[in-house]
Amino acid sequence: MSVHNDWAPLREIIVGTAKGYRIPPLNKSFVKSQFPEYDEDDIPVGPYPDWVIEEAEEDLEILSETLRSLGVVVHRPDLSYADLHDNWHYYSPRDCTLIVGDTIIETPSPILNRQYETWGYRKIFNSLWNNGYKWIKAPTPILFDESFREDTDGVPSLHNKEILFEAPNCVKVNTDILFQISNTGNTKGAHWLQSVLGDEYKVHLCEDLYSYAHLDSTIIPLREGLVLYNASRVNHDNEPKLFKSWDKIWVDKCYGAAPRTNLPWGASEWIGLNLLSVNPNLAIVDKKQKQLIKKLNESKIETIELELRHDRLLAGGFHCVTLDLIRDE
Repeated sequence: MSVHNDWAPLREIIVGTAKGYRIPPLNKSFVKSQFPEYDEDDIPVGPYPDWVIEEAEEDLEILSETLRSLGVVVHRPDLSYADLHDNWHYYSPRDCTLIVGDTIIETPSPILNRQYETWGYRKIFNSLWNNGYKWIKAPTPILFDESFREDTDGVPSLHNKEILFEAPNCVKVNTDILFQISNTGNTKGAHWLQSVLGDEYKVHLCEDLYSYAHLDSTIIPLREGLVLYNASRVNHDNEPKLFKSWDKIWVDKCYGAAPRTNLPWGASEWIGLNLLSVNPNLAIVDKKQKQLIKKLNESKIETIELELRHDRLLAGGFHCVTLDLIRDE
């Protein structure tokens, strides 16, 4: 029972839910980390429209059934505590939990409204712990105002006042972990992660690549020796040394759905690269991304084409809305 990378054969997973998705009461941590380019007057507080939630939930159920048909055990969040702490959502279980080997790590999100999000997965984690996983939680951040930059135009919004990071700031490549410095992860977070993982793992800092949020729409390892790059952010000069010797798939175009609401976008069109590998030869991919699908097929990776109609609005593609619990070694 372990997870060392994102491509080994998948056995057990969590699929998130759109139920309860809303914009919480605004605070500096939420705005600076999630919507730094928006004026607060343009961020409406409250639940998302019912039709958005219903369509998103339909898509997540299709994803869940597809995974079950492939022999994967699928868990869904427990919403018993959803109303207790002004939580943001349970759509992306990937964001606040990092599983490295056989260790569950609850990460210290820089967003106030995510500090209790992992309660939605507590029963699942308890079961894994009972079956041999280790389980730790990073220090809960205070989220001082001075933890956040005032000017975040093109630069990461976080200072190093506290230990701060979300799990998708990390790309796992067996015993190497690439750690992105961005609006959702700082160097203090990377140093804390290295300290708890010890000498068995090496945490590599990834800086000056992409300041907004997570890495899983920018750098996506597909199997040992093959990595997918977002060509709008990665080039031969700034690519991480970890992947210099690997074969590359470069994608320079993603199709983003047109807006159907006046709500702020949670993600760019590059969320279309956010795929889920079932094994080294099979991936679940956004059916709109024809260039991506063609290039994966050319590299002998079969694709299952599904959709998440509100991936940009709800800030989550197929990798975001899932959390691997067990992959074969």
